[in-house]
Amino acid sequence: MPTETETETETETETETETETETETEPQPARARADSTAPDSSTESSATDSATNANAGALRVMAAVGLLLFLGACFLSVLLAYLDAYQSDQRAGPLVDAGMKVLIPAGLTGVIAAVVPRDGMPNTVRGTLVTLQYVLTFLAPVLVAADG
Repeated sequence: MPTETETETETETETETETETETETEPQPARARADSTAPDSSTESSATDSATNANAGALRVMAAVGLLLFLGACFLSVLLAYLDAYQSDQRAGPLVDAGMKVLIPAGLTGVIAAVVPRDGMPNTVRGTLVTLQYVLTFLAPVLVAADG
């Protein structure tokens, strides 16, 4: 016949086993529910990638349009410089030099923003380059015109 100590030990072991079984089975449905309600990370990343690619494509198109405006600004700056030289003392002033030198970084930023692949540059940097390109492109003829 089992003694009192053996009976208590068997009862404690049975209780511990039941507790462990309950503990093991409870989190599984909770994990399953959490997994079923959690959004699929691959779906999120593909949606983000497509939005990022679309944004990068739009910025590249804006950079290409900015390069066309850059060519127009070059022509207009040269034309204004010739008109200034013809009407005044036949030499360019310091603002003509500044306006012509501003066209160099305007063209470079536009080319970099348009040519670098989508994965090679974050959209914030590309957007900043496009903005800088437009500002410098419109600043050059203003500087040349202000010299006269």
